[in-house]
Amino acid sequence: MIMTGGKKSALKAGSLLTLLLAVLLLAHFVGVSRLTPESIRNLMISFGGWGPVVYVFVYTIRPLLLFPAIILTLAGGLAFGPWWGTLYVLVGGLLGACLCFAIARLLGHEKMKKYLGNFSQIKAFDNQMMDHGFRSMLIMRLVPIFPYDPVSYLAGLSKISFRDYALATAIGMVPGAFAYNVLGQSLTDMLSPVFFMAVALVLLVTFTPLVYHFVKHK
Repeated sequence: MIMTGGKKSALKAGSLLTLLLAVLLLAHFVGVSRLTPESIRNLMISFGGWGPVVYVFVYTIRPLLLFPAIILTLAGGLAFGPWWGTLYVLVGGLLGACLCFAIARLLGHEKMKKYLGNFSQIKAFDNQMMDHGFRSMLIMRLVPIFPYDPVSYLAGLSKISFRDYALATAIGMVPGAFAYNVLGQSLTDMLSPVFFMAVALVLLVTFTPLVYHFVKHK
């Protein structure tokens, strides 16, 4: 049986609506406003061996909850340490970014061209992502001035290939994920040398790409 365009659109909209409803129900029962790095750590530990699986799942749907990534990342360092925490953040963060990308693609690149194609900035962004997708996405992941989730949705509406998007996102996430996981682990002793080293690492990861981008641009 061949679906008509209207039925396909209805199916897409229904699937997206169901997913959003499930996420909102989860947010209601968990109580997002009460979630702190410490409470998330305790929650993950309570799941025992399933803790990493639950953590990755929560990180994957995080963009739909509009929940700050930094809090969840710090909780990963607290719960699993800097090495395993970084790994779980990378897996969950990449899956979440791919979810945003898929939702945007589900809405359709052609629709974006139809409604936004007259804006020169949108056209320039689209062409840039088509010609230099990997490099452009890597810069946007490394330089912290670009908001993470909106960039994911915009990429899904652009001409960038999924391979370039996923690879650039995975590589670009590594420095920040490790730095914030080290900081998360050090929160148990905020006056220790490890804490100050972690803060210095976060500052280094944050400002080095900014300085490089500024110098190169000039």
